[in-house]
Amino acid sequence: MRCAALSLTLVMMGGIARAQAPALPTAPPPPDMATPAAGAMQKPAPAKVATKKKKRRTPPPPPPPAAELFALNTHESFKIQPDAKGRVTQKQLHGWNRFLRCHHTGRVHSMSTRLAQLIYDVDKHFGFKRILVVAGYRAPRIAREKGNPKSPHKKGVACDFRIEGVPNTELRDFERTLNHVGVGYYPNSEFVHLDVDPLRLKHNAFWIDYSRPGERARYSKNPESDLEAEKQQQPAPEDLDEDNELAPLPSQMAGGGTEPQKSGSQGALAPNPAPALQPTPQNP
Repeated sequence: MRCAALSLTLVMMGGIARAQAPALPTAPPPPDMATPAAGAMQKPAPAKVATKKKKRRTPPPPPPPAAELFALNTHESFKIQPDAKGRVTQKQLHGWNRFLRCHHTGRVHSMSTRLAQLIYDVDKHFGFKRILVVAGYRAPRIAREKGNPKSPHKKGVACDFRIEGVPNTELRDFERTLNHVGVGYYPNSEFVHLDVDPLRLKHNAFWIDYSRPGERARYSKNPESDLEAEKQQQPAPEDLDEDNELAPLPSQMAGGGTEPQKSGSQGALAPNPAPALQPTPQNP
């Protein structure tokens, strides 16, 4: 009886121990054997991360065309090359002062940046043809010798030039549309004068000189009438100021390059004729 009771007690205690023992995890089935239960929830696909599209860089616009200048007396070339916005700054004018130096003395003077901008604008208007420069800066001694002590050429604010393939009458007329400038027309010397003398801030100046190279100035007393006669294809009037005693009109302020100046002199000598045009050499 004791043995039976002891055996029964051990059996009961073993059952209780098994009931209290934690259940061991069962190994999952192999991947190839696992099948999802019906209605089982599947994991959502990972959300796509939004990526910023790289903007294509727009290539910078090409630089504006350059205006090509050729000095008839020194046979040197120069290009006015503006920046991307079309502005001519001192940075774009390296060599500008030397290019327009006094060809009589070789003296270099600071030249106006605005003058370069206007020359560029003029050439742009006519389709970027080559500009033939007759004179830029003029040393004070040369200005006095030529009878023009007040010439804006000695200030570095004037240039005498023409444009290949463009009649000087058309060049003259377009220059006169610019603001705060002096324009001189030299029909017998084959160039047009342009200056940006500070005196022009009040109003523009315009004059006509009929002298030939080497002659004393022969300024028209009424350039507007001469232009009107030109339009009607009439000969230019003989109403000239050969004695240079013309008092400057409101549109002919004193101080211009070889413009009329009230003085007792016999008038300025007309510029020497420009030398024959040679093939364009490279800038030294």
